[in-house]
Formats: sequence, C-alpha cells, structure tokens
Amino acid sequence: MVRPSHPILSNLGAAIRRLRRERGLSQEALADLAQIDRSYMSSIERGRRNLSVLNVARIASALSVPPGDQMLVSEPPVEQLRRVVVAVE
Repeated sequence: MVRPSHPILSNLGAAIRRLRRERGLSQEALADLAQIDRSYMSSIERGRRNLSVLNVARIASALSVPPGDQMLVSEPPVEQLRRVVVAVE
C-alpha cells in the first residue's frame, strides 16, 4: 500500500515540475543538471520523497532559482502550515 504524500512534499514536487516545464526541460535533463537519478526526480515531482537540503539546493541551482525562493512553493507558507496541522490532527 502506498502512503499518501505529505502536502508540503506534494506542493514542492508540483512547483519543481511547473518550473521544469516552464524551462522546457525533461525530467531526465533536470536530473542530469541536478546530479540526481531520473527515477528519484520522478518521485520528487510526485511528492513521494522527503528531500535533503543538498538536493533542494541542487534542483534550485539547475532551475536557476534561489533555494529559499518562494518559486519552489506553490502556495503561501501559512496555508502550508494549516495543511500540516490538519494532516497531523
């Protein structure tokens, strides 16, 4: 049985996918630029991986965005926190 993805991981994955597509990159191309395996990149975009800070930095660099940039997040931080609280309750 596959566990549902955490909302923050799903949002991060969706933001990475959106930025990748905006830049016209395939998953394989982004994975190569970020020095990450393509299958791992796929699971990141699906919200199935809890990324390390190092991998977030690698992906941000490959996408030419600052690692802490809100471009990596598809909804406001306050809404993310609300979703976390609801998910935990």
